[in-house]
Amino acid sequence: MTTIDTPNRTAGKSRVSFSKTMTRDVVTPVTIVTFVVSTVTGIMLLLHWNTGLVRFSHEWLSVLFSAIALWHLVKNWRAFAGYLKRHAAQAAFIASIVVSVVFTGMTGTTGGGGVNPGAVFGALSGATLEAAAPALGLPADKAVEVLKAANIQAAPGETLTVIGERAGRTGAAVASMLAAKRPL
Repeated sequence: MTTIDTPNRTAGKSRVSFSKTMTRDVVTPVTIVTFVVSTVTGIMLLLHWNTGLVRFSHEWLSVLFSAIALWHLVKNWRAFAGYLKRHAAQAAFIASIVVSVVFTGMTGTTGGGGVNPGAVFGALSGATLEAAAPALGLPADKAVEVLKAANIQAAPGETLTVIGERAGRTGAAVASMLAAKRPL
């Protein structure tokens, strides 16, 4: 009986050891790297830096990160189910889903005539201050005053992008600043 048990125990330990080694030595580092790259490229996309190559990298490495996260969830399902029995974890889970859905609904587009805030701010960024200010609820001279009060030099004939770049901001940030100052 000892002879038969020993190989089975060794084989079982070998499989467990391989699984732990695979997780510790391969999956964990890949998860960390894909998380960091997805975070950095996501921020770069938000700031419109090198969007072509960055978008491709962000999308595909996010798919890889998601696949690893799903594998981790399946592999550790009992532990996750235990966490979700706690009221604080349930509240955090529900709150994060609600915030994600609301945020996506506010900023996303269906592609079929939906609102795309990025396209709106992109168009405003390329417009001159005198053309964009009325769309943001301000006359051009008032827009110049608002920007001057924020220590941003602006002239009515300049685009919001040019004004923003000079101030170390984006044209969308200038448009947002002006929209926040419109009279109600």
